[in-house]
Amino acid sequence: MPRKSKNEDIQEESEEEEEEELADDPPTIEPYTVLGIEKSATADEIKSAYRKAALKHHPDKAAPHLKDEAHTKFQEVAFAYAVLSDPIRRKRYDKTGSTSESMDADGDFSWADFYSEQFRDVVTEDAVERFAKSYKNSDEERDDVVKAYEKCRGAWRGIYESVMLSDPLEDEDRFRGYIDAAIRSGDVRGFKIYTEESEKDREKRMKRARLEAEKEAKEAEVEVKKMESKKKAKKDSLGDLAALIQRRQVNAGSSFLDNLEAKYKAQEKEKKPKGKKGKKRVSDEDEDDEPSEEAFQAAAKRLKTGKGESEGRKSKRAKR
Repeated sequence: MPRKSKNEDIQEESEEEEEEELADDPPTIEPYTVLGIEKSATADEIKSAYRKAALKHHPDKAAPHLKDEAHTKFQEVAFAYAVLSDPIRRKRYDKTGSTSESMDADGDFSWADFYSEQFRDVVTEDAVERFAKSYKNSDEERDDVVKAYEKCRGAWRGIYESVMLSDPLEDEDRFRGYIDAAIRSGDVRGFKIYTEESEKDREKRMKRARLEAEKEAKEAEVEVKKMESKKKAKKDSLGDLAALIQRRQVNAGSSFLDNLEAKYKAQEKEKKPKGKKGKKRVSDEDEDDEPSEEAFQAAAKRLKTGKGESEGRKSKRAKR
């Protein structure tokens, strides 16, 4: 069986934590609003909107201080897709305006199972890489950049926060090409904050982007170490438990053998003749009992004392 990679272990740990965070009932939402689409959206448009929103709000991609907010938002996004991705559930919602009635239309639907599947499948390394290859340099990306430019009135920070999988250190030249072409064609206006940005301001912005990237990398490293530490703690606790059980088994075995040896030594001494009266026969019940250390020492002392007294009486008779 192949060993799991570190990334797979971390992904698995993240899934377990997310399942603990999942609310018992789906959130109360307006699915079209959550995905930012019109009620006339096609199935492909719904899927595209969901994919963008899921990548944007996935908890694994959020900074540590934003994880709680990301958990809530991702659950809303996943539930919106659960309603609108299925034709029967979508039709029921469009008719009633109720997400709960929409879910009731599908008796086999499990919110927990659906959510776990979405959480697992959206942000694996392979999934992100496949999507990035098809998205970057596409008409869809160009449209998203131009829309973000217009919405944020030319502010670069807003553009990068709006466009998924964007990185100012890698994507700026490509994004400039999209925006400049849209301005030349008259599709959008040229905002001064964009058109009149000086080289000095641009250098400051890129320096800030590098510092933020370094900070996020450090935060991600801390998160990875935390997950690895939790995993190691689980393994260590199991190892400690196994060692404890083993020690107890060894101690129990050693104690049993010591008691067994003491018991049979005592029985051998008791079988020796002690004079006319002799020694009372040991009962079956006594044979089965394991003598304590104190009982053994007391019996040995009595035997020793009795033997000394017997030898003294013999000596007196000889002198007479």
